[in-house]
Amino acid sequence: MKTMKKTMIIALCALSSLTVAAQSRWSLTPEAGLAAVNCHQGAGTGWRAGAKVGVGVDYKLNPDWLGIHTGLYYANRGYSLGPFLMGENTEDYEWMSLAKGSLTRHYLQLPVMADFSWNVGGDTRLHAGIGMYAAIAVANKSDWGDVIRVSNRPDMPTGTGGLGYYEDGYYGSHFFPDGTKAPFRDLNAFDWGATASVGVETGNWVMTLGYDLSLGKEGPGFQIDGLYSGLYESRSIGANYHTVSLSVGYKFHL
Repeated sequence: MKTMKKTMIIALCALSSLTVAAQSRWSLTPEAGLAAVNCHQGAGTGWRAGAKVGVGVDYKLNPDWLGIHTGLYYANRGYSLGPFLMGENTEDYEWMSLAKGSLTRHYLQLPVMADFSWNVGGDTRLHAGIGMYAAIAVANKSDWGDVIRVSNRPDMPTGTGGLGYYEDGYYGSHFFPDGTKAPFRDLNAFDWGATASVGVETGNWVMTLGYDLSLGKEGPGFQIDGLYSGLYESRSIGANYHTVSLSVGYKFHL
């Protein structure tokens, strides 16, 4: 009986040790930071401020320098349009242009990455990760501005919804396109792309520099009727969004 008790105690201790070891391989890291988003989309090229907030989930494999990183994050990105010349007639000194337009999209993003790490002394480790992400847009905010038409012709029509004016010898009008003409319609909710990161972990604190490259298509091409044959159509976002983020988090070992 005593031998059986000893055997059971040893087995329970061993099982407990294995459970603790397995649990210690899992960790959760709530983190938050800022991002800079660059978009090469027609007249929308340029950098915009963004944010990155979420919870990372990590699992250490064996050997422990290799792991898997995933989680759920909020990220936003977008671009601006205008002023953009949509058409001109030099003979009558007439032109039409887009005054402005901007789009901001809010995503929930799920990365799946291979995480490589190594100890550099004490409780400090360096991390490097690479993988892919999938994202779903949960909200979109767009601001679609005027289309301005200017001419030296007093008989120039102001168009539906236009407001005519006269200034410095030119006749002009503002056109307010309806929703069927706006360039930010028919957006795809799904996005995907490549992601990479480098970071440092000291104790439970983690600082990460990340990079995302969007490869998803934002939606079908749009078209805005311009002056005579003038028009503007394009919306193939693939490989155009570049997002660089810097975040700080605190790691909880499970």
